[in-house]
Parts: sequence; C-alpha cells; structure tokens
Amino acid sequence: GKIEGGDVDKDFEKLIRNKRKRKISVCIVILFIVLTTLFSFKTENGKEKKKSEVTLEIRCDELIDNPEKMTKPELWQYIPENGIILEETKCTIETGETVFDVLNRVCKEKDIQIEYSYTAGYDSYYVEGIQYLYEFDAGKRSGWIYLVDGKNTNYGCSQYKLKGGEKIVWEYVCDYK
Repeated sequence: GKIEGGDVDKDFEKLIRNKRKRKISVCIVILFIVLTTLFSFKTENGKEKKKSEVTLEIRCDELIDNPEKMTKPELWQYIPENGIILEETKCTIETGETVFDVLNRVCKEKDIQIEYSYTAGYDSYYVEGIQYLYEFDAGKRSGWIYLVDGKNTNYGCSQYKLKGGEKIVWEYVCDYK
C-alpha cells in the first residue's frame, strides 16, 4: 500500500483553519461586548445618561444697589463691583443632575468659595454662603436663592433635577419675600 499523506495534510490544514476562524469569531464577539459595555454609560435605573447643557450665573447685584444693608463691611473685598460673581456660564450636565450638583461642581472648578449643609427634614442641601457672603450678612431676610428660567421653584436645590437647556441664576437677596 500506498500512504495517502496528502489527504491527511489537507484535513489537518482544514482543521487548523476552522480553529483560527473560531478564535477570530470569539475575539470579535468579546471585543463587541467590551466596546458595548464601555460606550453604554448606564444610570442606576438602566437609562442611558445623556449629556446636555444648562447655564449658571451667580450674582449679588441687589446688595451692590443697597450697600447700606451690608452688616459686615469687611466682606466687600470678596464682592465684585458689578455684583456678578460668575457671569452666565455654559455647563454640561448628565441626566439626573440637580441645581446643587451644578453649583457645587462649578464653584469648585472656578475656585469660588461655597458653604452648604444638609437638611434632613427637607432631604436637601442648603446653600449658606457663596464667595464669603452668607445669609443674614445684609439683614434678617437676606440670603441665597436660585431661579430656574426666571422662576422660583419652591424645591430645595438638590431636589430640583435638570433636564437640559435651563438657565440657573443664584442670587443674593437682601429682603427675601
């Protein structure tokens, strides 16, 4: 008999080729899974986080217009002459971020002093001071308020969730009504 070595070699080559194809297929599937995982940023409830923009402004021009109300003259050194602590600034947000999240992050980024406390009864943060200007520094009814699109929201700042496109203004008022 004659040994058919050529047929064995062809079968062996075919087997090797099929194994390579399977390895490549497995690698492609793994790569797809890894990339899918990396690019689908998920929140706790499974919805994809979407990025959008809001604007933030911090001002105390009411105090500038009523300088006689200032109870601590040493604070004038921290207050800009025009009363604008932060000009209208575009901020990128992710779905679910709150007015407080944006304020706190931007103040840290821009090196603006901020102090706040958590109020359990309201389950919200309360902003006590920005740029060394605190509640009661311009009278019994003075302090920080925020407006969204020009309106008072009646929500704590860490309760108000942003959708995107809002204009947020933090304003120091001398006589809160």
